[in-house]
Amino acid sequence: MQRITYKTSELLEMIGVSRDALRYYENQGILKPKQDERNHYRQYRDKDIYTLLVTDFYKKRSLSLKDIKKLQEGTEMEELESLLQIKEEELVRKISRDRFMLQKLRETKSFCKDIEKHLNKYSIREFPMYQVVGNFSNFYSFPEYPTILEHLDMIKDDILSKIIRQFTFDKDGLLDSKMYIVNRQKHDTGNKAEHDLNYKKCIYTVVEDSRFQGGTNDIKQKLFKSTLEWAEINGFKPKGLAFVQTRLITYIENDEKVFLEVYIPVDN
Repeated sequence: MQRITYKTSELLEMIGVSRDALRYYENQGILKPKQDERNHYRQYRDKDIYTLLVTDFYKKRSLSLKDIKKLQEGTEMEELESLLQIKEEELVRKISRDRFMLQKLRETKSFCKDIEKHLNKYSIREFPMYQVVGNFSNFYSFPEYPTILEHLDMIKDDILSKIIRQFTFDKDGLLDSKMYIVNRQKHDTGNKAEHDLNYKKCIYTVVEDSRFQGGTNDIKQKLFKSTLEWAEINGFKPKGLAFVQTRLITYIENDEKVFLEVYIPVDN
């Protein structure tokens, strides 16, 4: 006599579906197996297995169980095409976000790898191009942070990377500081706007800040002592500006360490 039902353990062996997944599909109304009246074991029929195959087919095309259940209830071809189009657009956006995040991850990994090479050491480097899109008074002026959110893609951007602190100074020390909200520019369009930050030659270094970003004493020491001494020895004349951005936060033996990139534009 031909067998027409299967046990849960047999489905796992035949098509690789887990016990938890079967229960979940059942709870969502996708699957409706019969139960043996004697022992209450679930009994799966051929049509149940086919339903699982169809469910897997559409899950691999980014459809949710809610979408699949709706398909089971009856869907015109035009509706299916429209649903697939929506899922395609969602997936394209996700891929774009994931690529952006992958790039940021690689940049941070590269910074980790090279940090010892630049920590408290100096070199000449071009300042990355940034467009200033806003400003606020102080790092700790958190009630002003909604201004940052206006220029933030909440899925792709983090707040720390949208902030650059600018110091102005002279030979006697620090004069002033500003907090800029910035967008990183990928390419030089040749049309430098008034609020663009773009300096071809800068003294570059990495410093370790105190516990909270903006610990001015540590930054001041790095910027206005050893950095300026290095500039004088190597024949560079600072423009009186310094740009600082948080690049890495880590914790070693419960001690927070914040690493900052510093760019000090110099005259050619």
